[in-house]
Amino acid sequence: MRSKFMPQMPLGAVPIAEIEFDVFCRHELVPILMALQHLYVNRPQVINEICALIEADITALPSPKLGCTGLTYWEVLVLAALRLGANLDYDQLSDLATCHRKIRQMMGISDWDLKRYPKSTVHDNLSSLLAATIETISHLIVAEGHRLRPKAIEKVRGDSYVLKKNIHYPTDANLLLDGIRKVIALCAAMAKLVPLSGWRQHDHQFAKARRMKRRIDKVARSQAKDKEQALQDCYRQLIDHSHMIMERALDSYEQVKALNTLAPPRVRRLNEELASELQYFLGATEYMADLATRRMIAQETIAHEEKVFSLFEPDTELINRGKSPLPIEFGHRVLIVEDSAGFIVHARVMEPGQTDEKTPVALIAELQSRFHGQIKAASFDKGFWSPSNLQDLSAIVPLAVLPKKGKRAATDAEREGSKEFGRLRKWHAGVESAIHALQAGNGLAVCRDKGIEGYQRYLALGVLGRNLQRLGTIFLEKERKRRREQILMMAA
Repeated sequence: MRSKFMPQMPLGAVPIAEIEFDVFCRHELVPILMALQHLYVNRPQVINEICALIEADITALPSPKLGCTGLTYWEVLVLAALRLGANLDYDQLSDLATCHRKIRQMMGISDWDLKRYPKSTVHDNLSSLLAATIETISHLIVAEGHRLRPKAIEKVRGDSYVLKKNIHYPTDANLLLDGIRKVIALCAAMAKLVPLSGWRQHDHQFAKARRMKRRIDKVARSQAKDKEQALQDCYRQLIDHSHMIMERALDSYEQVKALNTLAPPRVRRLNEELASELQYFLGATEYMADLATRRMIAQETIAHEEKVFSLFEPDTELINRGKSPLPIEFGHRVLIVEDSAGFIVHARVMEPGQTDEKTPVALIAELQSRFHGQIKAASFDKGFWSPSNLQDLSAIVPLAVLPKKGKRAATDAEREGSKEFGRLRKWHAGVESAIHALQAGNGLAVCRDKGIEGYQRYLALGVLGRNLQRLGTIFLEKERKRRREQILMMAA
């Protein structure tokens, strides 16, 4: 049975309103916990709304009164806030939730309670949240921040960057070896459940493929005169080995289908899951073998839309931004919009192939509608420029700070030479600081979660953590100022 909060405060627990923090500590946990404390104590209606959103995602049973006792929705919110607010992986988050006194007090646990938060429990609960739900919670946090800083939304600045996928550099040999490794591993796993022939030496078969791949790397680095011919011969060996593995795996797949009719239900279910995954990796490995044959043996030029950059993250895009030191990045473009108080009011993964100049009009129209026309100035860099964008943005916001690409006409020079334009153009540079803070402080440099849904959830969690930090910093600075004044009064 799930509940919003613990039904009764445990003996020895500290009321959340009475938790004290070291306001002069610069650790990122402090502002996050202070923001959560403020919401719990002063904005219960916001907390109830957030808990209702979390409940809709987590509760899978038809009745919340059925099933075992799980984490409360308040505990899930605290864990979600800390996941990327403090840039933690699931092991670190599990350890802090089990051992950190202030975090446990914030979740309503007494010092005498030995309750643990295993990694699997934390992972399963946070993975149940949808990206859209986390984004809505982040909007509620931003709304609370704007209640305290009502003029913050009057000017916004936006830019895009690449949130990278957690993949190795894709080459034909790397991807083909990935496919061979997964096919062998899945067949070996099925051979442990039902009697399959041909996989007793599965470790040797993978080691053989790995030696072939290393030979390819060595030849590719060499300066020999016959390098191209030698490279083709090495690729041909690896491709032939992959075909042998795939043929053997297809035979095992047919054997498993026949043997499953006699297997116990548990073994049948596991085999069906493994066979389903094997189908994907067989197709992916065959596709990579075909690409390697066309590119390296037949010397064809492969069209960009036919290329694959990861077998495990097939949605990965190659993005050539031409910026030093990483001109080429693998991931997705992410569009970030920040207000003048440092809250991230918009963060979304851009569509494949979508570039900066295609986004600002629809984006600002959406934000202007969401914030009831309060935005007075919107700032972007030259990458967002087009004549139509300037015209359409000027109709949506009073001041569209959109510098022109290339040579400026007299009207453009006059527009960009105004004092207000120049002031906001200088202010715009701060969005790079916001992006760096998200990357370095909130883990949004490389996505550590898997799949496109995990990618979107990861981005939403990072933005939620950042916005809670900004909200908590408001109370932190206020409390620091109060204590300094108190110290000066006592000294006088």
